[in-house]
Amino acid sequence: MLIILVVLIFGLHVVLANLGIGLSTVIPLMKRKAEKECDEKLLEKARRLMRFYASTYGLAGVFGTAFTVFLLSFYPDFIGLAGNIAFTPFALSVLLIALHFLCIVLYWYGWDKFEASTHFAIGMTMAISAILIPLGFRAIFGFLNVPIGLEFHPLHIDTLKALTNPTFLALYPKSVLASFTLTFIILAYDDRRFAKLGLITLAATAVLGIIYAETLRVFASYKFENAISSSLFFVKIAFVIAQFIALIAFLCNDSKSWIVSAGAFALTDVFLGEILNALSQYPYLIVNTSVLPENVRTALAPIIDLAHPNPLTSGLTAITLAFLIPLLMASALLIRLVTSEPYPSSRTR
Repeated sequence: MLIILVVLIFGLHVVLANLGIGLSTVIPLMKRKAEKECDEKLLEKARRLMRFYASTYGLAGVFGTAFTVFLLSFYPDFIGLAGNIAFTPFALSVLLIALHFLCIVLYWYGWDKFEASTHFAIGMTMAISAILIPLGFRAIFGFLNVPIGLEFHPLHIDTLKALTNPTFLALYPKSVLASFTLTFIILAYDDRRFAKLGLITLAATAVLGIIYAETLRVFASYKFENAISSSLFFVKIAFVIAQFIALIAFLCNDSKSWIVSAGAFALTDVFLGEILNALSQYPYLIVNTSVLPENVRTALAPIIDLAHPNPLTSGLTAITLAFLIPLLMASALLIRLVTSEPYPSSRTR
């Protein structure tokens, strides 16, 4: 139950963060196009999307914070170790999150106040920062597969070496493309041109997924074998195939039911992918420690074992789950209010 709870919170965070990467990029490009073509409807659509994103961005942060707090509570020894050795990639992502949040505020506040070129520059900074935020986190995920880049004097991760981790090199671009796939499919409900883009990025994501699986087979075989032997793996593959079918069917007959189905499949696929990636390395936080000296592996063994959480938190799982339910209800209500409220008309410069 504990592991499922932690993974559930992380999965929700990742779904929202993935959607944010895509929207952060599409919105400023859409607004720029609308301004050049004097397209009032497209401009209003960009504004609605930005209002939704600005209003719900904090949800991703809430679930991300909850995930971090859970790990800190249940696995304090590992988080203490990770905080020291992974300071640089963590710090990189934190700085990018701060920059991204600032850009969101400035972009929304300056919608009708800044010059179009200035506003577009802020928007593209917002997009670039969103795309780069996962860089540090995925570098750490690659490290959890194979601890490449771990230095001992002092104990830390050499970030440049960590970025050469073969599992990271496939995982990071796959994550970014999955974000755009999810976003394109959802936006295709109002504009079928996005469905074609979604089909392209879905195909590219699938290719990178195969490459990522191959790197796991070579460098973290324990995780690879767990993944492909799991029923969750076949469920995820089924959802990927279902997305292809739904997108192609939508492009052929333009039925809204197909793109709604594709959106549901895409959301579920992103969620299942993160759960599969996390659970397939259970019970280890670091899967392959063979690249480390024997004395280091011995010292790390009790720290990276997920099967032995902090005994002081044994009674907190049920309480945490009880408080998670109203959090999810409040999140759903917020999204409902944001998407149903009337929007003021925007002005084209």
